[in-house]
Amino acid sequence: MTTARSLLTGSTPLKLEYFNIEGVAEPVRIALSVASIPFDDVRIAFDEWSSKKPTTKHGVLPEMTLPGGEVVTDSMAMLRLVGEADEEDKLYPSDVVKRLKIEQVLGLLGDLTRAWNPSLYLNMRPERFGYPADWSGEEKDKIVKAVREAFMSEDFPKFMGYFEELLKQNGDGYLAGEDLTIADLSAFPRISYFTKGVADHIPKDCLDSYVGVKGWLERVASHPKVAAYKVSKE
Repeated sequence: MTTARSLLTGSTPLKLEYFNIEGVAEPVRIALSVASIPFDDVRIAFDEWSSKKPTTKHGVLPEMTLPGGEVVTDSMAMLRLVGEADEEDKLYPSDVVKRLKIEQVLGLLGDLTRAWNPSLYLNMRPERFGYPADWSGEEKDKIVKAVREAFMSEDFPKFMGYFEELLKQNGDGYLAGEDLTIADLSAFPRISYFTKGVADHIPKDCLDSYVGVKGWLERVASHPKVAAYKVSKE
């Protein structure tokens, strides 16, 4: 029987290709490191994308090329596959009850992302919202500010409250139980993003009222294998 680990390991390491940002590939990179699976972390420059795109399977990144040559698409499919390959059976455990908890957290993260995306892409790709592609100036700044402030006052507190409650239920451990799972690895870069000051009108101290979430971020960051991965990328 083919196992997840046998798919991901071989005489040559698998290749994970994505842009030189965290984005949707970062949870997969961290999971591979936690599961002790060697991989080539290939970063594609944005100015190379126009020539790279026609060579991809579905015109998007990330792509994972397995040691056997098969190309895997979709970051969540990759994350679950890597979790399945964890020899400690913690990242995506075989226990269906534990998996159900993980899947519910992943669904909640998907809801958070869908709530945030209009605020993000209104600024990056205004043509998707009926504005000119070259939209700029005072009107744009005013509307983007209003949309993001609405997100921060309505959606953000709601979701952080959900995560706070999950952590309390789990004894202030991790989002789906006492062990680090792919739910935590998926959430870690997404929630950390809001504290980095990279998005206008999103205050870096936005998590100060959520002690449980802040403590969880620190626990994930200090996990030995997560910390080792972060140091390797400095």
